[in-house]
Amino acid sequence: MVTMNIAIIGTGKMVESLAEGLALAGHNIYLATKNEDEKINEYLFDEYDNIFLNTIEDAASNAEVIIIATPPEYVREVAYLLDDVRKKVIIDASLIPVERTREYIHSVNAIKAITSSPFVIRCFNCTDYNDLFESKLKNRTIDMFVAGDSKKAKAMARALCKDLNFTDCYDFGDNNSIQLLEDMARFWQNFVCNQERGSKLAIKLLKK
Repeated sequence: MVTMNIAIIGTGKMVESLAEGLALAGHNIYLATKNEDEKINEYLFDEYDNIFLNTIEDAASNAEVIIIATPPEYVREVAYLLDDVRKKVIIDASLIPVERTREYIHSVNAIKAITSSPFVIRCFNCTDYNDLFESKLKNRTIDMFVAGDSKKAKAMARALCKDLNFTDCYDFGDNNSIQLLEDMARFWQNFVCNQERGSKLAIKLLKK
């Protein structure tokens, strides 16, 4: 296992589950929030000596991989705060909004334009936060999906998914396939939220 420095920007259960799962895998996690009054569960800092609280700028500076897990309307603002990250992998894991917005659809392109990093991809948008901590559903391992232009960033995302115990992380295609990946996420969201089937649902690709 190779230990990496990973910045995760945002708050909420998704961020906490990503942090805990990746910390358990041995990575150093640098958490940051957009606003100082946003709270992160103190349990993470008490339980893990490899999870740290930073500013967005310091977290990005320390990290090799940056995961943005804010609401979609804050993605651009966060991207402007990252400073010089032109050589770093950035994973857009911004939360799924209730309704589709133009801002959300183009968040990966916005991050690339603002940061000048060519290593920006979309991942971690098709599952519940519980599955990010332990990706098993009644003893059946589940899958994750990634989309974007950067082969380097996709390889990094697949490695992180393996650390989180996903069975596989399937390549959904280049940037042109991101909207299709969002449609899959909305399919999942419809079952979980609109159909009220509970959060214990996940997507699994079956091979014949």
